[in-house]
Amino acid sequence: MRNPFRFLMLVATLALACTAPAREWFVAPPPLGDDTQSGTAEQPFATLNQGAASARAGDTVWIKPGLYQPTAVIKPAHSGTADEPITYRAQPGGEVIVDGQLKLPATSWNAVFWIDQQDWITVDGLKIINSAWFGFSANHTTGVTIQNCATDFTYASGIYVRLSSHAKILRNTVNRACQHPLTQPLKDTQECISIVSSTDFEVAHNTVFGRLVDTNNGGEGIDTKGACRRGKVHHNHIYDLVRLGIYCDAYGSELEDMEIYANTVHHTSSGIVVACEAGGTARNIRIHDNLVRDCPRLGIRLAGYLKNGPIQDVEIYHNTVVRCGFGPSEYENSALLLEASNPANRNFVIRNNLFSGNPNQIKSRSPHEPAPAGLFIIDHNLLHGPSLITGTDVITADPKFVDPSTHDFRLAADSPAIDAGADLPLPTTDHRDQPRVVDGNGDGVARRDLGAFEYQAPLPL
Repeated sequence: MRNPFRFLMLVATLALACTAPAREWFVAPPPLGDDTQSGTAEQPFATLNQGAASARAGDTVWIKPGLYQPTAVIKPAHSGTADEPITYRAQPGGEVIVDGQLKLPATSWNAVFWIDQQDWITVDGLKIINSAWFGFSANHTTGVTIQNCATDFTYASGIYVRLSSHAKILRNTVNRACQHPLTQPLKDTQECISIVSSTDFEVAHNTVFGRLVDTNNGGEGIDTKGACRRGKVHHNHIYDLVRLGIYCDAYGSELEDMEIYANTVHHTSSGIVVACEAGGTARNIRIHDNLVRDCPRLGIRLAGYLKNGPIQDVEIYHNTVVRCGFGPSEYENSALLLEASNPANRNFVIRNNLFSGNPNQIKSRSPHEPAPAGLFIIDHNLLHGPSLITGTDVITADPKFVDPSTHDFRLAADSPAIDAGADLPLPTTDHRDQPRVVDGNGDGVARRDLGAFEYQAPLPL
């Protein structure tokens, strides 16, 4: 009779033997690199394309600094796993620049680095320039991370994620995206960073800027749109855009569970906007601890334009919005525009914000179109300047910033916003990741401050 213990040991040994160990592949520009070589550190490939064709789960493709001009899109041929992702990583010592030369990709809706239906892939430290459409794209993927990368001058989005789950877009720089030249009809180039109908994603610590001429249809800063669910957009810096900064648009789908927090948005047409352009529904949206300043149209908007789909269960709290709304539109000129008017709208909570120096602090669609009773809960806000809507427990006073001339909107020691907030909602940290509940006025009771910055008393000498 066969020994069952020995049989199980044999099966385990064979299984281990069939599992290939993780490998390191190396890529370097010619003359050191050559695709006919073995891909080792001593004999590197010449193209990222060869590295993308070779790497399997657990492998790392190391890319030597230099200029790469591929003749075909870089498209990983294999997936990693959650425990053993495939990593494409720039070696230290200089920039890895991948130049599409405005020739790649050859067709729209494609990218210079195109991750299509492959999972658990990390791209770290690459810079893509002169793309004829997207810079990086993840389509029908799970577990893709794009981090520490950059794009500069792309005809469409710098980074585009579609129909994917568990994507992480972290610490990237996107400059001069959506630059397709003026054509008729206008090209729909999407947004600088676009997240489309994706779930469980994070877009954080990115810098997006550099689109001051509106040559086509597109170019918002960061957009989460369509059937997006369970997404976080936080700690991004967005500025110098002719379009709005952060957009959350259900379009014609069901969008829900979005958290937009600790972002800095300035010198964009508008700051943060929630909409349902094609009649979809956006629900459970939390916008908090953001600094929005110097946006000519407005600061934050719950939009009611186009098909004006329902917006439900929205909390806007602990934001600081200053010097917004000084553009030509008297309709928009406000820190917060509560424009959404669908009869199915419900539960807008506006609390613990600081709105200062805007032509209007809070206004609705029209003073002649009052919101349905019970739609808005507006309380514990500081409104410095005219406001068509005030709410309850309001403070109407100078917030006393540290130095607004240098864009330092922290609270000075004598600010009336200190310890003036309501207890709920409950963020534990502020815009700078400082503890949120501090006894700022020294009365022995720790309460929340208004706005994005919790006052931190100087340490005793």
